[in-house]
Amino acid sequence: MPDFIKKLHNFPDTQVINYIFMTILLVLAFLIGFFKITDYDIWWHMKTGEYILAHGIPATDPFSFTAYGNPWVTHEWLAEVIFYLLYKLGGLNFLIFFKAAISALIAIVIYYFGRRQKISAPLTSATAIFAVAGMSYMMYARPHIFTYLFLALLMAMLFKSAHSERAFRLERWLYIPLIFLAWANIHAGFLLGLAIYWIVVANEVFRPGDSSLDLSSRLKRFVFPALLATGVCLINPNGLKIFTYTIAIAGNPTFKSTISEWVSPIYLGSGEWLAKVILGLATAASIVAAIFHLRRRPDIAVIVISVGLSAWLAMRNIQNHVIALAFALLAIRVSTKSKRRKASLYLGPVLALVCVAWIAAWFLLIRDYQRQDGRLGMGVKEGLVPVEAAAFLNKVNYQGNILNILQDGGYLIWAGYPRWKVFVDGRLDVYGEKWIENYRKVASGAIGSLETLNELNVNAAVLPMPPEMGEIRVQLATDSLWSLVYFDDYYLVYMRHVQDNQETIKQWGYRTINPLVNGYGLDNPGKLDLFLAETKRALYANTKSSLANAAYGFGLQQKGEYLPAANAFKTAVLLKPGLIDFYRYVARLYVSANMIDSAKAWYARALVVRPTDPWVYYDLGMLYVRLADYDRAETYLNKALRLDPKVPAAQALERVKALRGSKKPPQ
Repeated sequence: MPDFIKKLHNFPDTQVINYIFMTILLVLAFLIGFFKITDYDIWWHMKTGEYILAHGIPATDPFSFTAYGNPWVTHEWLAEVIFYLLYKLGGLNFLIFFKAAISALIAIVIYYFGRRQKISAPLTSATAIFAVAGMSYMMYARPHIFTYLFLALLMAMLFKSAHSERAFRLERWLYIPLIFLAWANIHAGFLLGLAIYWIVVANEVFRPGDSSLDLSSRLKRFVFPALLATGVCLINPNGLKIFTYTIAIAGNPTFKSTISEWVSPIYLGSGEWLAKVILGLATAASIVAAIFHLRRRPDIAVIVISVGLSAWLAMRNIQNHVIALAFALLAIRVSTKSKRRKASLYLGPVLALVCVAWIAAWFLLIRDYQRQDGRLGMGVKEGLVPVEAAAFLNKVNYQGNILNILQDGGYLIWAGYPRWKVFVDGRLDVYGEKWIENYRKVASGAIGSLETLNELNVNAAVLPMPPEMGEIRVQLATDSLWSLVYFDDYYLVYMRHVQDNQETIKQWGYRTINPLVNGYGLDNPGKLDLFLAETKRALYANTKSSLANAAYGFGLQQKGEYLPAANAFKTAVLLKPGLIDFYRYVARLYVSANMIDSAKAWYARALVVRPTDPWVYYDLGMLYVRLADYDRAETYLNKALRLDPKVPAAQALERVKALRGSKKPPQ
C-alpha cells in the first residue's frame, strides 16, 4: 500500500484533527447559544433569587395580588439564586454568556464521550452539533438549561461501554448522587434523569450480560447507589412535593394549552420548518439507534424511543430528545475487525468532508433562524417585554395592582415589585386552573371584565399592541373611567381615574390619541392642534417610537405640512424597517411636497420591500404622467394592471393616450 494512501486514510483520526474539530465545535456551540434574552420567565426567576437572598425561600406567593398568599412550591430556588447572582456580577449580558457557555460545555461532554467510544472526531462533532442545534430553540437563561447539562453528564456515565472499577464506584456513589442533589433543587427535569437511571439499572440487574455476579451482588452493585441518588433528591425545601407537584402540573390540560412550549410540535406553523426538520431527523435517527441497541443495550433503545415520544407530546422535550439521541448514536458499538477494502481507504477523508459540510450547514441554518427572529446580539429582544412601559410606571411612581397578560408578568415583577403587584405571570401552579381560565376571560375582554378590574382594585394596565393577546385594551381605550397615559411601538399603559392617579393622568393622559384605530384617534379636524401637541409629547416621552413619529406625521399631513410629515414617517420607517406599508406613504408625501427626486427614491425602496404591490406601480405611473414622461408612465401602469386588474390603471392609460394626442400638459 502506498505510504501517502495510509496517511490519507489515517488523517481524520490524528491528534491535530482531534483538537481542530474540538475547537471548532466549542466555538460554534458557544455562538449558537450566544443570543439575546428571548424568554419571559427569567425575570421572575431573578426576582425570586433576589427575594430568597433577602428573606429566605418563599412558601407562598408574594408577587401577585390575585394569588397573594397561595402555596408556592419553589422547586427551582437554587437556579434562581444562581441567575440573580450572575446578573449582579455582570448584568444581562453575563447571563447570555453563561447560557452560551452551557451550550459549549454540553457539546464538549458529547464530544468527549464520542472520542472515548472510539468514534472519529468529525463524526462525533457532527453528532454534537446536531444536538446543539436542537437545543438552540430553548437555550434560554432558565433553570431547564441545567437539566440539559445534567442529562448529558448522566448519559455520558451511564451509556459508555467500559470503565474501570474505580471510575464506576466514583460515578455511582459520588458523582451521580451529587448531580441529583443539585438537580432536584434546580429543575424538575431531575425526574427524567431518575427515570433514565433506573431504566439502566433495571437492565444491569436483570440482563447482566457477561457479568459473573449473582443477583444479590448485582442488587448491591447497581440498585443501592441508585437508591442513594434517588434519596438525595429529597434534600430540598419541599420534600416529597417535588415528585408529585411536577406530575400534577404537566398533566393539567389548562396549563398545557396556556404555555406554547408544552403544546405538541405537530401544531408548529409553516414558519417553524427548521424545528420540524430537526424533530423528523431525530425521530428517524432514534429508530435506527434503537434497532442497533436492542440486542446489547436494550435500556438505551428504550430510553431513546421514550424520550423521542415525549418530544412529540410537548415541544419543550425536543431538546431532551436530541441530547439522548447524541449519546445513543455514539454508544453504538461498530466492529473494526473486518478487513478494509482498498476502496474504503478514502472513506475516512470523504466522511470528514461530509461531516464538515453537515456542521457548517447546521450552524448557518440556526444562525439564520436567530437572525430572522431578531435574536442575534446582546441585551433583550426588541419588544419582548414592557421595558419602557415599566420604566414609565416607575417614573410616575405608580404603586398598586396592575392588569397584564401572562407573558409580561415576569418582567413587571422584576421591574416593580414590591411597589406594584401583577395580575398573572408564568407560575401557573401558583394561580391554579380556575384563575387561569378567569385570566383568559378578562384579558380577552369578556363581558364583565371591567367590573372584575374594579372589584380587584386594578388601577393600571400594561397591555401589548395588537395582534398580541389583551383585547380588553379596546374597552379601556373607550371607557371614560380609564385614560391612556403611555404608548410605544409594543405596549400601552392605561390608568383608572382614581385619586392616586389623577396627577399622572393630568400630566400624561391622552385625550385624542388612540393608537388602536385608523387615523390614530384623530376623528375631528377641530382637535388637530391638540392632537399635534399630544404627539409631540409622545415623542418627548419616547423619541425612538416609530408609532409616535407616524402619529405626528399623520397630524402634520392633515395640516398640509407635507415635507415635515414625510420626514416624520421616514423616521418611523428608519426606526422600524418592517413597516413596509409606510415606504409608499413617504413617497406620496414627497410628491405632495413637490420633492420629486425624493419621491422616486422612496418608490424604489417600496418596490424592494413589496415588488408585487400594484399600487406602487400605479403611483409611479401617475407620477410620470405628471412629469409628462408617457413612456415610463405606460410601463408602470401596464405593470400595475397585470398585477391587479382592479387597480384604476386602465383609466389612467386612457388618459395617457389622450394626453399623447394633446399639446396640453397634464394637470
